[in-house]
Formats: sequence, structure tokens, C-alpha cells
Amino acid sequence: MTIPAKMYNTGADYALSIIGGKWKPVILYLLAGHPRRTGELVKQLGTSHKVLSVQLRELADAGIVSRKSFNTMPPHVEYQLTAEGENLYAALRYLNYWGEQKAATSSTVKIMCTNQMKSAGDDGLCVITRQHLHHWKQEIVKQD
Repeated sequence: MTIPAKMYNTGADYALSIIGGKWKPVILYLLAGHPRRTGELVKQLGTSHKVLSVQLRELADAGIVSRKSFNTMPPHVEYQLTAEGENLYAALRYLNYWGEQKAATSSTVKIMCTNQMKSAGDDGLCVITRQHLHHWKQEIVKQD
């Protein structure tokens, strides 16, 4: 029995269904350029192992991320972007640029990572970390 093809309105709709969610774009940024172990990703994201493993599995199923398992004790697993994932990362960098330009024209939108990244010489995507979340919480409290 054949499974009917799932229909999407546009290619962008399909792409967003693959990378949609809170963590996937950030995971793609973290994996850009070099492989990472699960523990490294958990520390940088501040998320649980369970949430991360679900996100990584979905990205691997979509062919965006590859998983390499090492036969060591304790078990060692690394994730890295596939060639398709690298292409997607390039598109996300442009989307980030577009968002920054759009936000610059609005007085009601603030993107925290833009200035920090430019001063660091990095023009990629910002990584949301526990430190960022704490800082954002302080900014919201100051405004009230």
C-alpha cells in the first residue's frame, strides 16, 4: 500500500515544517562548521536531553543532520550538518539578515544578539543560551 504524498502550499511552507520550532534553527547554527556531542549541545542550549534528542532525530530523518556513533565506553555520539544542512544554514543566515534589517525599521522590535555578534565579528545566527534568557528576563523586568 502506498502512502499518499503530503501536500504543502509552497516550498517555503515545506522548509519551515522541517526546521520549525524553538530549537532547530539554533541547533543548525551550533552544528555549522564542526560536529558536536549531545552533551555540548545540551550545555549550550540549556534544554533537556530528551527535547534535544527529539529535535536531532527529526533533523536527521529530514537529512539535515548526520549522526555518527563511536564504539567507546561510555558511548560517544556526534552530530554534524550534512551537505543539505549546510545549504539550509546558508539560507538561515540570509533569513537572519532579513530579520535584522526589518527590525531596524521598527521601534517596537529589538534583536539582542545583533550588536553582540557584530562586535565579535560573527554574522551568523545568535545562539540562545541560558545567559541570554537570563539577560532578556532582566531587560523585561527593567521595562516594567
